[in-house]
Amino acid sequence: MLQIKSYLSKIYDIKSVLLIGRTKEFQELAFWLLRKKGIEKIHYCSQEENNICSDLIEPCTLKYMPHSRKQIDAVIFDRGCREMAIDIQEIAPRFFIGRLDKEEEYFDLWEQYRQISDFIYLEREKTIWPGANREDAGSCEILEWQRGEEDVELSVILPVYNVEAYLPECIESLLKWKAPYVEYLFVNDGSVDGSADVIGRYMEQDRRIHLIDKKNGGCASARNRGIAQAKGRYLGFVDPDDFIEGSMFYQLFRRIILGNYDLAYCGYKEYYEQSGNTEKILNDCLKEPYDSGTYRQDKVQKLAVNTRVAIWRCIYKKDVIDHHQIRFHEDLKRFDDLPFRVEYIFAAKSAVCVPEYLYYYRLGRKGQDVACSDEGFFVHFSIFEHLDKYVEKFKDKAKTDLLQVIKIQTHGFALSKMKGKRKWEYWYRARQDLNKNTGYFRTLCLIMMYTGKGNLGWYTGMKLWPFKRN
Repeated sequence: MLQIKSYLSKIYDIKSVLLIGRTKEFQELAFWLLRKKGIEKIHYCSQEENNICSDLIEPCTLKYMPHSRKQIDAVIFDRGCREMAIDIQEIAPRFFIGRLDKEEEYFDLWEQYRQISDFIYLEREKTIWPGANREDAGSCEILEWQRGEEDVELSVILPVYNVEAYLPECIESLLKWKAPYVEYLFVNDGSVDGSADVIGRYMEQDRRIHLIDKKNGGCASARNRGIAQAKGRYLGFVDPDDFIEGSMFYQLFRRIILGNYDLAYCGYKEYYEQSGNTEKILNDCLKEPYDSGTYRQDKVQKLAVNTRVAIWRCIYKKDVIDHHQIRFHEDLKRFDDLPFRVEYIFAAKSAVCVPEYLYYYRLGRKGQDVACSDEGFFVHFSIFEHLDKYVEKFKDKAKTDLLQVIKIQTHGFALSKMKGKRKWEYWYRARQDLNKNTGYFRTLCLIMMYTGKGNLGWYTGMKLWPFKRN
């Protein structure tokens, strides 16, 4: 109740209220409103007998409401009163406020009232996992929404370049969720095949699809164009040669708005095109505290080292992206998703996961980054130049350490894939990169703490494999 009172204390233009309650605590709220808000009239509807006695508080039932019901500014309902609240949308209150038990569904309430109310505030009890610190986990999650200038809540951005053969499967998987408040922005990055024609045909069937044409500038520039033109409060990304479970964005969006989280993510599967087989990517933090949601920034930041890059199985808050001026670096020829992911996670203050595998990452197509040449891995040094500058602004030792771990993981991966003579040069530069901001012994400690002994060999030089200098 303290959270609801705090929310109401910020509102000064409510004159008439309908309270739907079943507890003595909610009766007390009626008198609190009269004292604190200067409200002219309160209609009190209760499932149980009440002892309210006031000229300004009028007992009623949902069946027999006063004629002034159309002038009610706010509906406020109690736990266990969800079904009563969902049946009174004809009242069309400007404010729709309530609290729910942890078993009570909230999303259909939000979907219904977002069409008629200007402000929605829903508070739901939170399930606390065994062994959790209750102060860290929080006792409830809050959905706080205000009508904006645009009717779009989520913008999904797809950079398109010569993927005509894959687009139908991708688009059809997206369109399975019928929400009218989603837009799909296909940024055609100078494709020379029939990609634009395929998108155009689907545009005729679904008004949520939009085609943005631009000159070829690379995937980063296409995603940035999408960000610039997105109308949604939240952003998602999909590679158009991949596809999703039809419920993926529904589940992510539904989860992120309850708790007002900065980041929501799910698991993904690798889809092998030649065989049609799939494989879940495990050990990707689909567990507590992220399953229940966390507001501990140290836990959020550790996602940068404990999850795979995979930016396309997440949704992000656009306000965070704009406030921190996070964009894809267009000077990078590949792996531009790595710095975006790190920059966003370091800026985010909260995160939640959906512990299901809902995105299909296609493998087996010629030209993907997973088939990178030895030369291509050298882009990592440009990536870390960007990230060094970004992290330096925070003046935060914890972030510096985590960036060091990301470097260890990334350079170790590159060296495990390289086969040519340039492997020695890469190793030498990787050592320089790691020693630039963090001392040798601290780096050894970080390797043991986060990545295990596997990276000790190449970092210390004790295990140079067959790439001796020629």
